[in-house]
Amino acid sequence: MACDAITTDRYASEPVPPDDSHEINVDNLLENLVKPCGLTQWSLALLLMFSTSTLATFPIYGNSASPHRCRMEPEVEQFVDQHNVTFNHFASRIGPWYGQNRSVHPVEFGCLRYKRNWTQLDLSKLFLSNQSDLEWDAEEPTEPCPKGYVHQPSDYHYPQSVVVEFSTVCDYSWLTPFGTSIYMVGMLFGFIVGGWSGDHFGRRPTIMVASFVELVTGIWTVLSPNYTNYVLARGFMGVGNTAKISVASVLNIEMTVARYRSIFHAILALGLNFLYRSTMALFAYLIPNWRWMYVATMSPNFLSVFYFVFLPESPRWLLSRGRRPEALRVLYRACRINHWWRITPEVKQMRALLTEELELQKLNKPMMTASGNVVITPRKRLNLIKPFTSPKMARCTLLCVCGMLGLVMGFFGLLLYARNLSTYVYLVGFVNALTAIPANILSALLYRFCRRRKRPLMGLICLAAIILASSSAYTLIMRPANDLVMTVSSNLALILVSASVCMCYVYVPELFPSEIRTHAFGLVLGLARVGSIVCTFINELDRFVAHSVPMLIYAVVFVCVLVALALLEDTSGENLPDVSHENP
Repeated sequence: MACDAITTDRYASEPVPPDDSHEINVDNLLENLVKPCGLTQWSLALLLMFSTSTLATFPIYGNSASPHRCRMEPEVEQFVDQHNVTFNHFASRIGPWYGQNRSVHPVEFGCLRYKRNWTQLDLSKLFLSNQSDLEWDAEEPTEPCPKGYVHQPSDYHYPQSVVVEFSTVCDYSWLTPFGTSIYMVGMLFGFIVGGWSGDHFGRRPTIMVASFVELVTGIWTVLSPNYTNYVLARGFMGVGNTAKISVASVLNIEMTVARYRSIFHAILALGLNFLYRSTMALFAYLIPNWRWMYVATMSPNFLSVFYFVFLPESPRWLLSRGRRPEALRVLYRACRINHWWRITPEVKQMRALLTEELELQKLNKPMMTASGNVVITPRKRLNLIKPFTSPKMARCTLLCVCGMLGLVMGFFGLLLYARNLSTYVYLVGFVNALTAIPANILSALLYRFCRRRKRPLMGLICLAAIILASSSAYTLIMRPANDLVMTVSSNLALILVSASVCMCYVYVPELFPSEIRTHAFGLVLGLARVGSIVCTFINELDRFVAHSVPMLIYAVVFVCVLVALALLEDTSGENLPDVSHENP
């Protein structure tokens, strides 16, 4: 019994129900009349896929920055351009640089220049001479770059990135991971607010409002005049994007039955994890300016206008709120579409059920007082902390948070770690996107043919931990000249972690009843976003501690995830509960 929720097929309604003499079982109606894998389900999955972009991995390109040096006086810059002085040679003559025997930490290379009157120096002797020793000693006084920075042209990095435009390097380098973390904080609130709204107002209106927020804040991001506006806009966009994704994922699985949920979720996940991440890599390669690239990547959000016509409400949510006629109306419409608008026996039977329910509603008149006033039955208020209102439900919620937090930390950590690898950022981004194809196929097949949810999920996470720990240990011990092993290992682990995340998007909602499903699922995903906030700083350990240390940390985190999953209950996904009768 998942989270001690009721497991019967009966769908409870609001207080004073119209008539519960006959039961409405969504799974049975989908199987016998509507069809669980028809045009309705496919069109919904494809609509959500094509209209839901994701910009969580934008920092792979936006935060990409090649080595930099101090920008010098115009006369010096002009001299260097005229004489084709190489970037490294020029940088080594104006300040501390790689290969010099100095006490300066490597992270400060390119952040300081020698304190000299540069307009009075003999530039030919300084920059065109082959002498390795300069006129001044190794402890020549230095100063921070007063005129900004110049970045080295590099095929490995995105040229006109956010870092380059807003100069978030040197003393301001902390702003780069901070900006990414703010987006993750927005995702945290997006999941929580989206989950609560999805249960309180419905799946459909929540998705539509979140789409509007996502679109408006995306435009704000593109027009940001400074880094503060950029960070704030990205943060609010994270709220809209994740609120939309979390509720859309639940709506997607609530429109079908257990054996098809992984397939339809895989369609949405394939769009988010492959289609848009791969096109982002393509746009980054073709469009050198981050603002125009952002416009191209967020353009699918404009397809959200079709939600007004084609997006249905969840019949399971409607039943959990006691709105039986509306639930049957949604199912009747889906039945007609799945039978290609033909008047089949199934359509006739579905229409008869709807007509019968409407007649029952008419017979259930509101009670009147002697004065003629209508007696209004108080409506139940949604409890914002319902996932914690009983010990067993709270235990289930906390274990889900711990498991998802570790998975999210590893998933985003591996994605964003691409900018730390010594290879083409476009290639790494595209290869990372390609991992979504085998990941989604793997998750769909495992949950299509495995009756239970937990065991295959734990197997994938265990394998990912072994791969990451092995590759990190190899890099730390052997110190290879290139990152080939790291690149291959990180992508293999990313396949397994991506598949695990997809499986959790099916498994975790099944642990909660429909009345709080999006609320609990959103709360779990929201709190789990703490992992994505932390991972941006974990990746910085690659610069300050040792190369590959973040991958070792993620391996340890996955072991902790296995412990949390081992303590969770298992599900089969069949006959999902709609209400919980457990007393707090």
